[in-house]
Amino acid sequence: MQRILTDTTITQATYYFGYYVLEALNRAGLGDRYVEQLEPWRTMLAIGLTTTPEEPDPTRSDSHAWSAHPNYGLLATVLGIRPSEPGFRSVRIAPRVGSLRRAEGTVPHPYGDIDVALVRNGENGLTATVTLPPGLTGTFDWRGERRSIQSGRQTLEF
Repeated sequence: MQRILTDTTITQATYYFGYYVLEALNRAGLGDRYVEQLEPWRTMLAIGLTTTPEEPDPTRSDSHAWSAHPNYGLLATVLGIRPSEPGFRSVRIAPRVGSLRRAEGTVPHPYGDIDVALVRNGENGLTATVTLPPGLTGTFDWRGERRSIQSGRQTLEF
C-alpha cells in the first residue's frame, strides 16, 4: 500500500476510483491514514469547487458523484460505522481516526440514527459515545479490544 500511495511511476487512481484505493488502505490495516489521503478534496474546497470532478484538470465532468466518496469514507472508515450482518441487522464500529483528536457523525439506519462521537485521550486512548436506535446491537473495536454495544446511549473508555 505504501508503494501504491507514493510511487509516482504508477498510474494514480482518478478521484472517483480513489474509493477502491482508500478501501484497500483500510483493509490493509492502514485506515488511520485515511484522513491524510484527502488532500485532493481539500484542494477542491480551497479553489471553490462545490461539486467533485471526475479527475484532475482537464476533466470531462465537473460534477461526478462517485468522486464524492469521502462522504461515505468519513463515516465508514474514520468513524468506523459499517454493517456487520446482511440488512444492517447489527453494526460494527471500528474507528480509524488517524491524527484527529475528535470526530463525530450520524449514519441513518432503518431503525433510526446511529450517532458516534469520539475523543482521543493521549496517544492510544479513546472516549466513544455511541447511540444506537432501538433494536440495534453490535460491537465496538478499538486497537484490538472489542466490546459489545446495545441500543441506547453508552460511553466507552479505552
